[in-house]
Amino acid sequence: MAETKKKPNFLAQGGILAIAGIISRIIGMLYRIPLMNIIGESGSGVYSAAYDIYNIMLLISSYSLPMAVSKLVSARLSLKQFKNVRQVFLISLLFGAALGLAAALLMFFGAGFLADRMMNTPRAVLAVQILAPTVFIMGMLGVLRGFFQGHGTMIPTAISQILEQIVHVGVSILAARILFNKAASLELSAENMTPEAYGAAGATIGTGVGALFALLFVGFCFVLYRKILDRRCAKDRTASTEAPLGTLKIIFLTALPILTSAAIANLETLLDHAIFGAYMGEAQDLYETVWGAYSGKFIVLINVPIAISTALAASTLPVISSRMAVNDQDGALQKASAAIRFILLIALPASVGLTVLGRPCLDLLFRSGNNELAGGLMMAGAFGVLGFCVSYVLVGVLQGGGYFWDPILNYVISLAIHVPLLLLCLFVFKWDIYAVAVCNMLYGFVSCLLHFRSLRRRFGYRQEIRRSILLVLAASLIMGGTAFGLYKLFSALHLGNAVSLLGAIFLSVLVYFAAVFLLGALGEEELAEMPKGAAIAGLARKLHLLR
Repeated sequence: MAETKKKPNFLAQGGILAIAGIISRIIGMLYRIPLMNIIGESGSGVYSAAYDIYNIMLLISSYSLPMAVSKLVSARLSLKQFKNVRQVFLISLLFGAALGLAAALLMFFGAGFLADRMMNTPRAVLAVQILAPTVFIMGMLGVLRGFFQGHGTMIPTAISQILEQIVHVGVSILAARILFNKAASLELSAENMTPEAYGAAGATIGTGVGALFALLFVGFCFVLYRKILDRRCAKDRTASTEAPLGTLKIIFLTALPILTSAAIANLETLLDHAIFGAYMGEAQDLYETVWGAYSGKFIVLINVPIAISTALAASTLPVISSRMAVNDQDGALQKASAAIRFILLIALPASVGLTVLGRPCLDLLFRSGNNELAGGLMMAGAFGVLGFCVSYVLVGVLQGGGYFWDPILNYVISLAIHVPLLLLCLFVFKWDIYAVAVCNMLYGFVSCLLHFRSLRRRFGYRQEIRRSILLVLAASLIMGGTAFGLYKLFSALHLGNAVSLLGAIFLSVLVYFAAVFLLGALGEEELAEMPKGAAIAGLARKLHLLR
């Protein structure tokens, strides 16, 4: 990482991380196909239950650290306090290791309670125990990623994510097949240790190995950068260096609200799992199969575009923080506006596209299974992608501005609406798993609206509606109608699902590109702030699309 005075474009950096996130999600999505072929939808339900527990432990131990470290590092860099940057990093690394170790021990020794009592999935105990060491690794990995994100570069994080996923997939598929076949040959079934349970446990082995490889890579990047940091620290003339205990307190107070916000936001998944499990009652096998279709197909697919928003939030937070550190609220507001417009341009067409072409996408990806249920879930809840995408970016803006507790309150209110609504849709209306998908979508929209309210109250921000939302929505609907019509046309010509789907997607994306310009949703001013905006504007002019 070379020293330079040129400040990186945060949307471009967010784009780099988004591309890495999408690649990782696609690899993970494709990985679920052979995994489901090995362990089945029932085994996938066991695997998802273990992963839900793992994700909660990650929230407790390390999820907040990259964003907290990123914010603290970027603020000190803007003031050229390099010694304090180094101290924040070292104290954060110790803090992350301690939190990760505590969460790993809790996960390993409390696996029985977590899997059986909380998730109503006793067959997931072994998978939870195997995942426990990964939480410790992720505690340190999160700090290293946050350190580089605070410097305005997402490249180490992006490369490590892809490396982590590739190793994860290779090891997990191999381990799942070996353990499943071994258990099947021995006809193991005692105490919930069925072949599906062993296969799901095997699938979690690669998670830890992948995380370890990612940690080694980012650690190597830090070793290369250390000489630059040491040189900067030697030139640092900061009057006083922060006391270690003071730094630890700042890290804790910064990480705590980010952690609380993320935990409450993700508590929705845990509650959905528990409430739906109670609704299904004694039908354990059916419950695991249905939840496997929801979590292993529906959630996996909608998480692909959501990866863009999480990446953009990660790049937005340090930029907003650095602007606020030098009392430049107008600059912070300008960056926030650019990030929101950018995510709307992506999230709206993604929501429409997944709604109309969700079932063909599932048929392409999961050829060996029946995708009728998952396809119905896509039509019922895929538009929720919009709410979640915008929410994550808004949370990044609020937290970057130092308003940590607003997202927490917003998520609490959203949950207070979500849980009674889900109970009503399940136990009164009997919508079954469709209730979970619909309520999940509404949860995303409610939290999004509440975050917008906080942004207006804290920054005086008012969202421009006509061009940013209405015209982009119109272009997205034109794209969606085109995609649906082309898919039906190509299918009628017996071109096959893969050719029909990919052809419809490619042509409808071109239609969307043309529509956003012809409708006036996007102009040169907005393009100037976006990655490769000049090149896109030049292409639009050649095609006579730009007004």
